[in-house]
Formats: sequence, C-alpha cells, structure tokens
Amino acid sequence: MTSSSAQSKTSPASAPAAMGFRISLRTIRVGLLLGAFILAAMCVRTATTYWHAHTLSTQVQAWFVGDQLPAPGELARTEQQLKQLEKTLAADAGVKLSLARLYIVRGQSETASRYYDSARAALVSARRLQPSHYEALALRVFLDDVQNGLNSEAMVLLEQLLRLSPYEKKVQQLIGPVLVKNWNALSGTLQQLAEPLISSALREASTKAILFDAMRQYNLVAPFKCCSPNRETSAQLRVLEATTPHDTFQ
Repeated sequence: MTSSSAQSKTSPASAPAAMGFRISLRTIRVGLLLGAFILAAMCVRTATTYWHAHTLSTQVQAWFVGDQLPAPGELARTEQQLKQLEKTLAADAGVKLSLARLYIVRGQSETASRYYDSARAALVSARRLQPSHYEALALRVFLDDVQNGLNSEAMVLLEQLLRLSPYEKKVQQLIGPVLVKNWNALSGTLQQLAEPLISSALREASTKAILFDAMRQYNLVAPFKCCSPNRETSAQLRVLEATTPHDTFQ
C-alpha cells in the first residue's frame, strides 16, 4: 500500500476538524461584520445627535442675539429637545450653554425669574465641563446685567473675566456691549482692565460691529477712542462720535 493511499484512508477522520475550523472562521467573520455594523450604526447615531444639537444651538443663538423671533410654542419645544440632548450628551458643555441662552430668552420674553435661575444652574454645569474656557462666565455676567444690573457680585465676576480672557471672541461678543452700557458705573480699575478687550474687539469686523451698535444704542463713544487699534478704526470712531447724539461720557 502506498503512502498516498494511506493518507486518503486517514483523511475522513480529519474531516470533522476541518469542517469545525471552517465554521469557526465563518462565525468570526459574521461576528466581525456584525460588530462593524453596530459600530457604524452607533457612529451614525452619534453624528446625528451632534448635528441635531448644532442645529438647535444655531437656532437658539439667532433668538438670543435678536436676529429671529421664535414662533408661539417654539421656545418650549426647543427647551424639551435640548433637555433630552443634555441627557444623551452629558459631557457636552455646548448643550448646556445653549440651554442657558434659551432660558435667558425665555426669561426676557416671559418675564419669569425661574428661567434665570435655570440659566444659572446650566452655566454652573458648563463651567465644570469647560474650566479653561470662559464663555459660561461671560454669559453669567451678561445674565446678571440683564436681570439686576451689575451688582457687586457681578462686578467681581467681571473683573475675573477681564483678567482671565479678554481676547476670547465669544467673551468679547457678550461682554463688549455690557461694558459700553455700564461704563460710567465701572471703577477705574475695571475700565483699565476692559481696554484690552475693547481694543482687541475693534480689530475684527464682527466684534467691531457689535461694539459700534452698543455705542450707538447707549450714546457713548468718547471713552473708547483710546482703544482704537488702527487709523481706520480711529476715523470710524470720530465719525460715530460726531453722529451720536447726547454722548453720555462724563
């Protein structure tokens, strides 16, 4: 008997092992495909959730700055959606900042102080999640000014903000108008601390426009001429001062 015929006779005994090996490979492939499918589904779901959060944030920002007015019932619906997203994206400070903005809008439109309290709670949570960013602190100062004016506690927070983050764009957008509005009530120290923020904000078109609008609204231009970063802005400030009635600078 040849060796080849001996191998052929022993091959039936090894067939179950080979079949088991093929089944194992097939099972592994199916498992990997299933895992990849589940991972892809999770990625799509996460991306969809973040896109929804971004869409709501954009809408809330438009209401917050006054670019749009909410339709009846829209504020309440958006609040519920953001609360649900807050549970899903528990570590996302952006959702909490959007909630805070929405609460401020609701507080202003419905004159209900409970919304301001909710905004403060959301801002505390956002600051815990983003200790190195100062948008939440800026929103807190903005909120204090909206609700009660800049009291002594708000002045302390404002000083902290001006020392820590005068060059953050979102801080400038929120605090620039607050500084213009309350300029004559600020101490000399706070006015000096505010100058870098104002000078930096006047360098960029978007933040400059916000400051110029505030200067027109509160009829106050003269004290900010010293913060001009360039000749073009100096000329614009001179024109603005000449066309602003009853400049209240003392």
